[in-house]
Amino acid sequence: ADHASKSRRLRIGELFEVQDHQPQRFEAKVLAKSRNRLSFIVKKLLKPPPESCLQLELWQALPREKALEFILQKGTELGVSGFVLFPGRYSQGMRHQPKQEESLQRWQRICREACKQSGRFLFPELKGYNSLDEAFENNPLQGVGWILCSKEDNTRTISEHEFPLRGIQHQLLIGPEGGWHQDEINTAENMGWKRVGLGPRIMRSETAALSALSILQYLYGDMGRHSQKS
Repeated sequence: ADHASKSRRLRIGELFEVQDHQPQRFEAKVLAKSRNRLSFIVKKLLKPPPESCLQLELWQALPREKALEFILQKGTELGVSGFVLFPGRYSQGMRHQPKQEESLQRWQRICREACKQSGRFLFPELKGYNSLDEAFENNPLQGVGWILCSKEDNTRTISEHEFPLRGIQHQLLIGPEGGWHQDEINTAENMGWKRVGLGPRIMRSETAALSALSILQYLYGDMGRHSQKS
């Protein structure tokens, strides 16, 4: 109520949207308000906004905390349907946090707030593991898996791969600040993941994640050339 009264500056008689945990979204009208209380009446059930036509799951080797929070927030805004978090060999922080309940709850709050900010209806699923191997064991590859590698690996870009990519799930593996250990790349490729790059520039983990997500949404989702046909 305090957030609605101050941040939104809702006035008596004003219409606003509210969402429950079902989840369902409603149009409501303010009847009365005080510092810590807001009274309203539900006017009608709203049609949920469409989710992205692209099922996109982001596998993120843990970067530093602020970078991870940024990735969770912006990834949610970009339509990510799920996050898989784990410490990589070269992760520099939070190596023991991905399965701690307190950490998961904090990260879930970030995703929920990003959903509200961007108008998304469904919250992305968030899973944490103690290693990449554990994540692989619990999440068999569905659709196409991409592991993003540096320019030294002489990799092709996503758009250069010559096979049908629309209408299937995409899973994207992003390394930490220190990059991938060669064993991690080999394991991913043995599991069926495809090595891809983002061109000649060296990027931070969060920059690489959001760039790759945006490219996938443009090529196969609802942000680009096929969006009117999806």
